[in-house]
Amino acid sequence: MVGWFHRRQSELVDAAAFAGIGFWQMLGRAGRHGPEEWDRYAEGWMKRGAEEFYRAPEKLPGTLVPGRQQIPSPVPCDREENNTVFLRVWPGKRGMNSPAMILLHSLFSASDVGYAHWAAVLNRLGWTAIFCDLPYHYRRRPKGTWSGELVFGGNLIRSAETLRQAVAETRMIARMARAAGAPQVGLWGMSLGGWIASLTLCQEPNLTCAWLVQPIPDVATAIWDSPGGWVIRRQMEARGLNRAQASRMLPLVCPTFGKPRITAEKILLVGGRHDRIARPEQLRSLAGDWGGAHYREVGQGHIGYQAMPMAWRWGTSLMPDLFERQG
Repeated sequence: MVGWFHRRQSELVDAAAFAGIGFWQMLGRAGRHGPEEWDRYAEGWMKRGAEEFYRAPEKLPGTLVPGRQQIPSPVPCDREENNTVFLRVWPGKRGMNSPAMILLHSLFSASDVGYAHWAAVLNRLGWTAIFCDLPYHYRRRPKGTWSGELVFGGNLIRSAETLRQAVAETRMIARMARAAGAPQVGLWGMSLGGWIASLTLCQEPNLTCAWLVQPIPDVATAIWDSPGGWVIRRQMEARGLNRAQASRMLPLVCPTFGKPRITAEKILLVGGRHDRIARPEQLRSLAGDWGGAHYREVGQGHIGYQAMPMAWRWGTSLMPDLFERQG
C-alpha cells in the first residue's frame, strides 16, 4: 500500500512538472528545422566522432578565481546571451589548492540557493565548490525566455549543440581548476547536469570522482517513451522527423555508448524508483556496463527531494578517502 502511494505521488508530481515544461515547449522559441537539415548535421558529426564533437579548447580563457567570474564559451551559438559562462567559486580549506567539485544543475533550474548550501557542505569537507550556469539557464537565458526553455524545445540541432557546448565548457572548467592548483577535480550533476557530467566522464581524463543523480542514459526513451516528451514528439512528427531519424546521433549524446575515463569505484549513480525519464533499470544497466559503478535508488520519480541529499550521503560514505572528516 505504501509503495503504491509513493508511486502515485511520484506520477502526479512528475505530471504537473511535465505539463508546465510542455507549455513552454509549445511556444516554439527554440527555433525549428526540417529532416534534411537534421540529417546533414547528424551525418557530419557522426563522421567526425565524439572526440571532435566535445573537444575542449587548447588554450584556457584565464585563471579560476574565488567568487563570481565570467568566461567566454568555447562553443559559441547564435544567441549572444548564451555565449558567456558564469561561474561562482567557493574555495576550500586550502584555498584554490583544495580539491574541487564542479556542480551541474538540473534542467529548468530557477535558483542556485540550494547549490550554495551544498557548496558550504563541500567546503566543510575540505573541497572547493564550483557552480556554473548551464547553457540557456539563469543569466544565460535569452530575453523573453524561461531559464532552460531553449535546451529541449523540438529543435534537435539546438539541443545537440547545447550538449556539445556544456561538455566542452565543463572540460574547460575542470582544466582551469587544475591549473589554479586543485589536486583533484570531481563532478556532481542532477538530471541534465548528471547527463552532461556522464558525457564529460567519457571524454575528460584525470577526473577523480563523479556523483550522477538521475542522469539521462537514453534520450530516445526520454523523448519517445516518457510522459515528459509529448510536446517534442508532436513537434518533430509535424516536421516529418520520425524516431529512427531523431536517433541518428544517439552514440554521441548517450552515455550508454561511452566508457568513463575513471575507475568504476569512484562513480555513483542515483536513480529514482518511479522515474520514467531516467529509468532505474537503465541506470542499473549503465552501472554494470561501466565496470560495476555504485548504484543507489530513492523512492521518487524524476522530480523530488530525496535524491540530492542522499547522493551526498552515499558519495561521502562510499568514497571516504576523498574527504576530510567533519568536526
